[in-house]
Amino acid sequence: MAFFAVSVFKKLIGILCIVYSGLYALAAFTPFINPVRFWPMTFLALAFPVIFIGMVLVCILGFLLFKKYGWFLLLIMVLGYSNVKAIWGFHPNTTFTMQKPVGSIRILSWNVNEFLNAAIKNDTPGNPRRQMLAFIRQSNADILCFQDFATDSGKHFRSTLPFIRDSLHYPFSAFVNNFSFGIEGYGIQRNGIIIFSRLPIVDSAIIPLPNAEHYKEDFQWVTLQYKDQPFRLINVHLRSMNLHGSQALPVESQFYKPDTTLFLQKSTFSKLRYFDKVHVAQAHTIRSVIDTMQLPFVFCGDLNAVPSSYVYHQLSKGLQDAFLQTGWGLGGTYDSISPTLRIDVMLMRAPICPIQHKTFPLHLSDHYPSICDIRIKQ
Repeated sequence: MAFFAVSVFKKLIGILCIVYSGLYALAAFTPFINPVRFWPMTFLALAFPVIFIGMVLVCILGFLLFKKYGWFLLLIMVLGYSNVKAIWGFHPNTTFTMQKPVGSIRILSWNVNEFLNAAIKNDTPGNPRRQMLAFIRQSNADILCFQDFATDSGKHFRSTLPFIRDSLHYPFSAFVNNFSFGIEGYGIQRNGIIIFSRLPIVDSAIIPLPNAEHYKEDFQWVTLQYKDQPFRLINVHLRSMNLHGSQALPVESQFYKPDTTLFLQKSTFSKLRYFDKVHVAQAHTIRSVIDTMQLPFVFCGDLNAVPSSYVYHQLSKGLQDAFLQTGWGLGGTYDSISPTLRIDVMLMRAPICPIQHKTFPLHLSDHYPSICDIRIKQ
């Protein structure tokens, strides 16, 4: 009887191993299967780090209980090589120094979440906005690449743009105003993406992105001059999913048109599925542009997509990821939900290469800032 029970238990474990390995095999193809065509890939990409850990346990069980079949399970686990390589940095011994290496260019990329609040009444010593500006000053970056940047006008606000330009000494800038709104009695806020630079900007462009209907969103590039070598800096913020849209203030509801129902009423599940489709269309547009660029470039952005996603692999194909080239671990950049969420990236094309890269876990914006020192090989 005991032998029969053990036999049934092994068979049940075997069936579970087979089912789970099938799920893992499907998750291994998230970089290559467009979620527009098969929406479960959206969620398999998000969950891949956890699914991979489960597959490791399945392999161990396979070797312990089924011996030769363990090798078959291990072979299935290898299918996830592209995802593992994209989510994990394999450079444990690298260190980051705040002193810039000689001959390097330093780039700071950050979704600054509108600097949280620029109202004068909240501008007290030690508030998050002042801490963020102090970090920017300390970074001594040559180029600042910000997403979700807001500049306010009116007597009730301190406008961040002229402070960074004049007090932090970034004389060159290019701002993309994706939307504006007025608060009665307070002034106007303009929100978008911006590049500040100590290197001369000699050219720039704004390119429209496909998006939710009637919602304006663009990405930008600038051409910068470094000694006798021009190069481009691309700044991108893929459509925000506003997972906390139900907590929005009434004045903010105009941001969501015509997606009001989706933002304020639909579940997180529905939002993730919907916006992954938007991100795919945006990624295809961006890829079509960067494929035509002749100059070397650095791509900075908030992708709102994880490294195991179709979106990330479309954009990073043929490029160096600064974190993967120099970092260790998962390198999470989003200060919420899960440490596996590396949704902000810095990519580059030769002859530009990363020297060092670091993401700083500052609990200020809802994203962490990343600094990368690059070199242009001659």
